[in-house]
Amino acid sequence: MQFRHLLSAIRSQLTLRLAIILAVVFGLLAPFVVLIPYYQTSIEHVARERTDADHKRLADILAVILSEPLWQITPEIANVSSEVVYSDPRVAEIRVVTLPDHKEFIKNNIRRKTQEGPFKVEKREIKHGEQIIGEVELTLAEDILRENLASEFKRYASSALVSLVVAVVFILMVLQWRLVEPIKLLMGESDRLANGQLNEPISLKREDELGHLALSLEATRQALQRSFSELEVKNQQLLEYSGTLESKVRQRTQELETVNMTLETALTNVNSAQNELARIERMAALGSMVAGVAHELNTPLGNCLLVASTLEEETRHLHRMMDEGGMRKSDLTRYAAMASESTKLLLRGLQHAARLVGDFKQVAVDQSSAQRRQFGLLIMLQELAALLNSSLRKTPFTLELDIPADIELDSYPGPLGQVFTNLVNNAVSHGLDGCTEGHMRCMAQRQGDHVLIVFEDNGKGIPPEIIKRIFEPFFTTKFGQGGSGLGLSITFNIITNVLGGEIRVTSTAGQGARFEISIPLTAPGQIESQDPLLNN
Repeated sequence: MQFRHLLSAIRSQLTLRLAIILAVVFGLLAPFVVLIPYYQTSIEHVARERTDADHKRLADILAVILSEPLWQITPEIANVSSEVVYSDPRVAEIRVVTLPDHKEFIKNNIRRKTQEGPFKVEKREIKHGEQIIGEVELTLAEDILRENLASEFKRYASSALVSLVVAVVFILMVLQWRLVEPIKLLMGESDRLANGQLNEPISLKREDELGHLALSLEATRQALQRSFSELEVKNQQLLEYSGTLESKVRQRTQELETVNMTLETALTNVNSAQNELARIERMAALGSMVAGVAHELNTPLGNCLLVASTLEEETRHLHRMMDEGGMRKSDLTRYAAMASESTKLLLRGLQHAARLVGDFKQVAVDQSSAQRRQFGLLIMLQELAALLNSSLRKTPFTLELDIPADIELDSYPGPLGQVFTNLVNNAVSHGLDGCTEGHMRCMAQRQGDHVLIVFEDNGKGIPPEIIKRIFEPFFTTKFGQGGSGLGLSITFNIITNVLGGEIRVTSTAGQGARFEISIPLTAPGQIESQDPLLNN
């Protein structure tokens, strides 16, 4: 990361001239640096090949010239003959032995003591005719070879360095003349264009790329000059139109304000109508429950009234017998048995009535308010179904609950009960309308931290062309026949906005409709108090 920042800082401070100099220097220096090891290796390889060839040639010469002195056993002549080869400063030692006894015949190694090496030995057999009479060993030192290689490399490096300096200077001079100076001139002209000085023409009499660039800048200058002239004309026209435009804008603004006020008034009226229809829908549901509860209470209360009037008549008869003094033990026993049975009947009827009143009270409180509490899903729906069954008994339709008893919710029973009531009423009014019999079923199962509630009926189903619109406000297939079109819209709003869940509907024509509701076991947050469909 630091290297990247350093590179960015160098790049920001790098001028064109310095960049060209660096490019030329590194462009010429890189091949020079790359070729040095190659050239050095080549020189050394050639020198070694030449030295090896000389070494073998000298060894062959010695093997020939020492043949006769060795045969005649004249070491003095052999020493004189070998001096021709030993005169080469690279020769470090000449040693000749006789065969087959391997006795040393001559040895000349005076120079070897002053040489550093390394040394290389070449052996040759000495023959006289076809007979091998001895062996010569010629030892060469590489000191002179190394000195020659070093001097050769210095000569190459010096010539290459001089060539590099001359090339760099020449290239820089050409670049300064043909590139840097014209670019500086064009930069000045470009700055003048940027500052808006468009009166002086740009001229660079050259036929290369920079000349074409200068022509392009001149064309740009002329185009800018024409554009500025046209802009001045347009500005003048805009100034002339600005007064008229301001008056038109004020007029349009007033018209828009009037339209906005009209729309706000219409929206307020629509919201008021929607709130009133929602309140009527909820009150109608409660009114239907009241009628059903009244019908259910009529039977136990009527039975209690009959039993109480009978008990009252029997009590007056007992008092009359006590006043007349004709009461017998059997009469008292009969009265006690009848009173006990009447009390049981009264208690059973009153308990049934009290249970109905308690269920209705809880449901009425839940549906008339939106209080959050913990409750069992089965118990809450059983209470609501008991009230709805009073009105369903007048129809050929049945309602079944298939809900586990262990599903507990921390949510809003009132809105959830209103959802259930709306689904039942929607099924009776639309799905099962006109059917001689029908069945509704509500099921539930836990899914992690959610509960899936499924409500289905076996009615006519929902046509495909309207299934996507059933949750729209005021959409109903019985408009003008008592339907407000808000039942399923309120249901959708309660499930998504209050209970924090979602609802899906599927239907097949002639096979009924299926509503799938997924809500969390713990409702998220509080009810939106601004929702008019829930707070009325």
